[in-house]
Amino acid sequence: MKRIDELKDIIKGKKAAEAPKAPERELPEPDDMSMSLTEVLMRRRSSLDFSDAPICDEDLVRILWAADGLNGKGNNANHRTTPTTLNWKEIDTYVVKANGVWLWVPERRVLSFVHEKDCRKDFCLLQPMVKQAPVHLVYVYDQAKTQGLMTDLAMQIVQFINRKNITKLSNEVMAHAPLLDTGAKVMSVYMACAALNINCLARLTFDSEKVHDTLQLTATQVPLCVQTLGYRPKGLLDLAF
Repeated sequence: MKRIDELKDIIKGKKAAEAPKAPERELPEPDDMSMSLTEVLMRRRSSLDFSDAPICDEDLVRILWAADGLNGKGNNANHRTTPTTLNWKEIDTYVVKANGVWLWVPERRVLSFVHEKDCRKDFCLLQPMVKQAPVHLVYVYDQAKTQGLMTDLAMQIVQFINRKNITKLSNEVMAHAPLLDTGAKVMSVYMACAALNINCLARLTFDSEKVHDTLQLTATQVPLCVQTLGYRPKGLLDLAF
């Protein structure tokens, strides 16, 4: 029986290794954003006005790097631009564009292909005015990523202490952490958009079930927030020149 189980594990591992890899599109190295922090904070706004012009890769990669990019070197090469609780990295960033749905992979600076359907309208519940925006960033909490050595160690310490208030606190941390970690990404993107003169709007108005199906998420993944991006629409004076 043990031998059969071992063979099953080998076959399962082989199938996983042979599974086709999703196509990827590499984005350029992000350029520096030189605007001062004071000016960025002064310019930060939420806006409902978006041009339908596509966001260029050079701007998109700077925004994605701000949301969740690598900012370390050497032994700290895996450090990120935004923090996560216990270094879980449990928030994935999906990019919804006219040419389909993509998953941002910060380690390789690539967009991993999910599907080619233009489904931007699926993310505009109660706010149809944002339908023409070229990009929606969708922040997705993956509970599976919170299960690891650090989490197990923390839970063991809590159990060792064996106090009700500590146990309650640990449960609250598990519930609040993904919200805090998502908020850090949302603010970082707001700041990047301010520096790049791009309009931005964070939204909670979306159909969770539809978004879950559209992004082809797993049972452990939950969409938490949508952030809509787009260049500022041209005014009459802009069109005159």
